[in-house]
Amino acid sequence: MSRLPLADRSNIPEELLYVWDRTAGTGQQLNIFRTLANNAELWRSYLRLGNALWSQCGLDVPTRELVILRTAILHHSTYEWHQHVTIGRNAGLSDERIVGLHHWRTGEVYSEAERSLLAYVDAVAVSDHPSMETHVELAKHFDNSTVVGINLLTGFYGMTAKFLGAMEVDTEVPFIGWQLNG
Repeated sequence: MSRLPLADRSNIPEELLYVWDRTAGTGQQLNIFRTLANNAELWRSYLRLGNALWSQCGLDVPTRELVILRTAILHHSTYEWHQHVTIGRNAGLSDERIVGLHHWRTGEVYSEAERSLLAYVDAVAVSDHPSMETHVELAKHFDNSTVVGINLLTGFYGMTAKFLGAMEVDTEVPFIGWQLNG
């Protein structure tokens, strides 16, 4: 159960209703957004940064989702995992590649570039100072602009995982499961 009330449209200041309307579309508003909407101005800023990272991180959508899904695993974020499994599938990721993120080092479904990316994501999750070796390996496969994007994307989703956990935000439907058997 969420530690904060889930806001509804009537809780949003008039000048920020467009944020609610754009994110809800024709469906139900996501619980993460309903929780963030307890501070509507910060919610708008969160979305702006998230959207910029999605579109300007330098990664294609499937690769971006590998970063987000691996970050969800590392932070034990069921909500983040649950949401991004669907986004990853829609981007063309197979269930084998999604579930394989749990043990990517021993799997054979990732390219050399993806493996360097996942090693970097793992390193950033445990330290603000990934090893030079990890950085050099990443830089073999991605240009400087994309390295910046990868770092910020990883940090953003680590922050998001911490928010979701601290606020105890529940998935809208039953959890899909870490092995996609939910």
